[in-house]
Amino acid sequence: MKKLLLFSLLILFAACGTSVSTKLANKNYQKLNDENQIIVLEKTDVLPGNSEFIGDVKIGDSGFTTDCGYNKVISDVTTAARNAGGNIIQITEIKEPSFFGSTCYRVKAKIYRNLNSESLSIIISNKNIKNKSRLNEDSDYALIYFYRPNLAVGSLLGYHIKNTNDSIVGRLRNGEKFVYKTKKFGNQNFYGTLETKSEIKINVEKGKEYFVRCGVNMGVAIGRPEINIVENSIGMKEYDKME
Repeated sequence: MKKLLLFSLLILFAACGTSVSTKLANKNYQKLNDENQIIVLEKTDVLPGNSEFIGDVKIGDSGFTTDCGYNKVISDVTTAARNAGGNIIQITEIKEPSFFGSTCYRVKAKIYRNLNSESLSIIISNKNIKNKSRLNEDSDYALIYFYRPNLAVGSLLGYHIKNTNDSIVGRLRNGEKFVYKTKKFGNQNFYGTLETKSEIKINVEKGKEYFVRCGVNMGVAIGRPEINIVENSIGMKEYDKME
């Protein structure tokens, strides 16, 4: 009986994860270690010409998936690339959760390998330019943008965003956003609570902007808040397109 229960729990746990499918181009590279940075590029980013195509990866919904927020699927793509010996991922398609479809983010991407230090420095430099703060360099404050895309999962649930001192900095319901202006610099924690607590830490610097995508994942009884820092280049577009 105990073995049967354990087996059932293992199946349930596995079903909660995303579906990962890779198609490699007959390459036989060893898994990269954790010291190798995995760079994630958007569809419109320029890929260095000396990059070697490794294969395709698809992160989908297994049908029972519950842990499938944006950062989770990007993490799964990164893991797939690392295991295949690739250090560059170029996203080709992102599907958001929808009211009438999957409750998960789904991603398609291509995996490349390029260990040339000059090529990597160019990629990172270009990403830094895209992520540059729009505030004046002499600004004596920082801005943190919190936003929650209008998605199906947990659409009726709202929660407060609180800071290190347990003070409420704003409230987020489905499709809402707000900006938090601060002159307190250094490490700050922000969190939201529903069935569980989700927390992030931001090393706030003067004159910088930060973007935090929020949402709700499926839970056992109510739902679990999802709070993640995203790159400025992504956050700017997602935040600005919300009404």
